[in-house]
Amino acid sequence: MSMIRSSALLTAALLLPLTASAAELKIVSADANSEDSDKEKGIVYAAGNMLNENSGEAWIEGEGSAGLGKYFELNFGEKVELASLKIWPGVFIDEEFWGRHNRLKEVEVKYGFSTAGEYTLEDKMEAQVITLKEPVTVDKVKIYLRAVYDGSTWNASGVTRIQAFDKDGITGQPVATKATKASSVYGDDKDYAASMATDGWMDTYWVEGGDTGEGESLTIEFDGSKTLNKVQLAVGFDATESFFQGANRAKTATLKFSDGTTKALTLADTMGPQTFELGGVTASSVTVTFSDIIQGKTANDLYVSDVRFWE
Repeated sequence: MSMIRSSALLTAALLLPLTASAAELKIVSADANSEDSDKEKGIVYAAGNMLNENSGEAWIEGEGSAGLGKYFELNFGEKVELASLKIWPGVFIDEEFWGRHNRLKEVEVKYGFSTAGEYTLEDKMEAQVITLKEPVTVDKVKIYLRAVYDGSTWNASGVTRIQAFDKDGITGQPVATKATKASSVYGDDKDYAASMATDGWMDTYWVEGGDTGEGESLTIEFDGSKTLNKVQLAVGFDATESFFQGANRAKTATLKFSDGTTKALTLADTMGPQTFELGGVTASSVTVTFSDIIQGKTANDLYVSDVRFWE
């Protein structure tokens, strides 16, 4: 039986919208012919978990073995031209859990009675791209498990997230973050580090270590100068509505770009990501300062789960 940390299990399994772009294909649903579960806790490690942005949720096959020959299926809801897949192979809760579960090594991509080829993944805890030998027109596609890298504890294979793209390639993705620094961090726990706000997962959080969070900031550095057109922010402990109301949130986020310009953003007091247009500011780094703090009902700490920029 696979284990998932308790805090991740509290995260609502909502299907979050992916970055909109002409190249990214919308996956309407995902199914599998094998799924693990924890009956005592009422948890199913369903294929649909791969379609959200939560590191603590994943599809895990339920064979009690490596699951070789099992598959998961992606449904696009209409005919699309599929050219590549971006896959997070393994259980990405943290490095320990990733190593303790099996990770995908070889997969076969099939549609109908045809195959789009077999592909080998590296044993790295990072997203990897499968580029099909040639684009295929499909409304559904199956990914079969053919070989795995063995986990140190559980003989169970999983995938945390997957995206699909057409022949235009992987575009419209967030700007990669080179480094993230914080004005303060809660305690010494790495689970609350500054990087948790820019790791691409919605269920990991930077938690400030000051008083209320008023005036606390994150500085995001990019690999060189970027033209920034959009920013997405998610502020608050939004695992559940009660957690969101219980912790501090910010009503204002002020962006200071490396070129010296600033932009103040007014945040709605709601769960989930909020997106703002930036109009093409050129910068190599951005400092985001949070203010106008709303006091939580049970905790006096500011949580930030997501800060990401697009060119």
